[in-house]
Amino acid sequence: MSYHDLSECTLTPDERSAEAGRIMEMLEGYEEEFRPNEKSMMAQVESTGNCSVKQLFWLRDIKDRIL
Repeated sequence: MSYHDLSECTLTPDERSAEAGRIMEMLEGYEEEFRPNEKSMMAQVESTGNCSVKQLFWLRDIKDRIL
């Protein structure tokens, strides 16, 4: 996974959650390619509706790897 400077993210919490939702929709159907820790993180984001900067960057990395 690549390094991201977390201070570079200027998105609001609502914008992060919306982007996370869009990414998770794009990844539907690719569940067999997720690592166990990725599945756990995605389930947490989905259940809480909140997405931290770190989780969003992680989701972006997953999307880049799989798609």
